[in-house]
Amino acid sequence: MSSNIQQISSSLMSNASLISDEQASTLSARLFDIPGRATTLKGERDQNFLISGDKGRFILKITNPAEDRSITEFHTQALLHVARSDPTLLVPRVLPTVDGDYEAVMVDDEGRSRVVRLLSFLPGVMASTVASDKDIRSGIGSMLARFDLALKGFSHPAACYELSWDLTQVSRLRHLLSKVELADNRKRAEVALDAYERLVEPAVATLRKQIIHNDLNPYNVFVSETLPRKILGLIDFGDMIHAPLINDLAIAASYHVGKDGDTLQPVSEIVSAYNNILPLKPEECDLIYDLIATRLAMTVLITEWRAQRFPENRTYILKNHPAAAQGLARLADISRQDAQGRFRRLCGLER
Repeated sequence: MSSNIQQISSSLMSNASLISDEQASTLSARLFDIPGRATTLKGERDQNFLISGDKGRFILKITNPAEDRSITEFHTQALLHVARSDPTLLVPRVLPTVDGDYEAVMVDDEGRSRVVRLLSFLPGVMASTVASDKDIRSGIGSMLARFDLALKGFSHPAACYELSWDLTQVSRLRHLLSKVELADNRKRAEVALDAYERLVEPAVATLRKQIIHNDLNPYNVFVSETLPRKILGLIDFGDMIHAPLINDLAIAASYHVGKDGDTLQPVSEIVSAYNNILPLKPEECDLIYDLIATRLAMTVLITEWRAQRFPENRTYILKNHPAAAQGLARLADISRQDAQGRFRRLCGLER
């Protein structure tokens, strides 16, 4: 195995060994006193189950055995901190075991230890299943800003770990360019990586940093089933990391690059709503364009590589790939300087 491949997160390198629905149901009843029927949910690294029974619906999460225990504990503590900081923010709550802990440990059929957690169930449907509009995008920006404010001041020893989806570590993915099938996608991803190293990397030391969500894509945003434009909450905190604050906004915005018309208008709606709650600084506004392009390049690189490695999970792994490739193509037609000026004006930060 090459040193480049070794730099990719181990939990992305291996499929989680399979826990059956029956085993998950037994674990939920034994560890949390929550009996019910377990149904497997899709996941990139961990195994997740919907538990449905007389006590309601819950999400049972069983970590990938390759994940460091301290990282799982970091994620757990971060969610507990958010619950204390902003009790009205709609995110899943970590529920205690029968022993009063928030994490339990099981040993799978291969003799490997895995952490088991139970989360409250968030109602609604994924934003990815409804047509995006200004209300949804503004709601995403506002709720992400609230989430980031709730995490402000929280720290954990494991928060600065090696994560393939960390924008600040994107240079270590350069070797994956060879895995990109289409030449146009490969070239655009390379241009984005070059721009990050030349324009963003030197500025990172000057940026505000804290623990961030780091993966607010439309699959991680829930909206009302009856009022689809109403944001109900955020899920999936497995990519949280200590990083520049502006990365969180850029990542969320990267999934909303316009497919036609004004390329940056949907992005601007998210940025504006975020800025109204958590005002941005000029140096942060100036990097939004570059960071969006970097995230899209990461999506193309990592998903194509993983789809080749795990073809049985190809459909799920590539769910964001087409939009990412299209987004990179659309951004390539926009001047970086024009984008910077637009975001500055949007945030009331005229040059």
